[in-house]
Amino acid sequence: MGDIFTACKQGDLQRIKVLVEEMMCDVNVTDKWNSTPLYYACLSGYDEVVVYLLQSGAKYDQYNFSGERCMNCASTDKTRRILRNPPKQKTFRSTHFRDTMAFMFREGYQNYSDICLVVGPENYRIYAHKLILYRQSPYFAHSLLGPNRGKDFIYLKHFKESSVEAWIQVLKYMYTQRLKIGKYRHIYEDILHLSRRLGLQDLTFHLRTVEEKLTKKNAEKIVIETETCTYPDIAEIAISDFNSEGRKERQYFADLCFLVQTHRFYCHKGFVVAQSPYFAALLDSKQFREVTTSNRGKLTFITLSNVRADTFTLLLKFIYTGRTEITPDTLQDLLYYSDHYMIHGLKVGCGDLLASQLDNVNAVQTLSLARMLMMSKLQHAALKFIAYNFENILEKEGLAEILILDEMSNRANRLVRISESSVDIDLHEEEEEESFGENSNDYKDAGVDVQLDLRLYLREITNKQRHSAEAQKREEKCVKELQTMLCNDGNNKSY
Repeated sequence: MGDIFTACKQGDLQRIKVLVEEMMCDVNVTDKWNSTPLYYACLSGYDEVVVYLLQSGAKYDQYNFSGERCMNCASTDKTRRILRNPPKQKTFRSTHFRDTMAFMFREGYQNYSDICLVVGPENYRIYAHKLILYRQSPYFAHSLLGPNRGKDFIYLKHFKESSVEAWIQVLKYMYTQRLKIGKYRHIYEDILHLSRRLGLQDLTFHLRTVEEKLTKKNAEKIVIETETCTYPDIAEIAISDFNSEGRKERQYFADLCFLVQTHRFYCHKGFVVAQSPYFAALLDSKQFREVTTSNRGKLTFITLSNVRADTFTLLLKFIYTGRTEITPDTLQDLLYYSDHYMIHGLKVGCGDLLASQLDNVNAVQTLSLARMLMMSKLQHAALKFIAYNFENILEKEGLAEILILDEMSNRANRLVRISESSVDIDLHEEEEEESFGENSNDYKDAGVDVQLDLRLYLREITNKQRHSAEAQKREEKCVKELQTMLCNDGNNKSY
């Protein structure tokens, strides 16, 4: 968790967004001084970070101690004004489609494009993707399957009156369904003419709707944004060969083919790379031992031998649409492969679903899985559940091993802190006292120490969150159980 504290101290907003939105870092996590990321952002005076943390669910109450600390340490008046009138927490809608298409539009100038449009009197080159052009524009649908079929360059001689700037903005709308027409109102007529010729009916309608507004004040803020999204239709063209309908169409527009078991999945590098850094590195380096890649003409073949075809179908559906079917039978596989292939959005969704299904039977297994996959939010949820239901989970298989590993890690961290401090301490004696022998008694002693640490952890949680007598009774009951267990262990050991 140290990364989010460091990022807040340095004002690294992009790093914070990755930690919160992709790595599932808890914005209300505390360090050993009981300070939160919001506290460090206020202390360092990074107002954008403060706003983002509050919008992302950071807890702030000006009437409690934590809130007072944030207000008192705020380094600027602007930060204090933000805290006095905190922004509402955002309900983040899914931006999966637009993010993917925006990535493809940007990367089209460098990688993963499969067609080049030559426009304007200067023969300016714009790189794009056949699938997007085909699906979004009736003009290109006819052209790509007709006179320009199989071509990598299209010279648009009949559009020479259209400026390059208008072409770029119209193509950007075709990818993202968004156009800042107010900013480009000086080429309004050019954009409108090009939109009509390409058959973009929605864009043409919206352009005519905002025409009068473009002459008024604050016209530069006008944005056209289409709510109706055609990306799922694009996905239908792209996903697998389980349904034979449209197979030739998929093969024609595809530049990537996954071979999984006996199935072929005709895909598009732009979509896959936008959602998976794993496949991006694979296509760039071609040095992965676990897969086989080959090029046949314009199509790259990748053989995956460690995943089933039905599971890979669900992964591809999420890559293209941002949605997929998750059932109790597929949850574990999807979580594992979303981590393996670095599909962060799906990993987050699976983690949230697991956290909502915690019970006495699966809590320990979920905690172990969360630690293995470094999912901090899921790990915190599992620890909290175990803490409040400790008497029912105490005998579950695997819990003792997790606690012992925790204690070993804590002791190792303490030794590292001692070695880095300037205090003159005999490290040799400290290591002898803190070291673990190879016999089983050392591990048993570790288990006792861990149980004591867990009791303190229980108290910390309940002190922070109890607001009723029921929470107090639960704490006392757990402590008594732990004390009884410790006494029994003490009677069976010689220290």
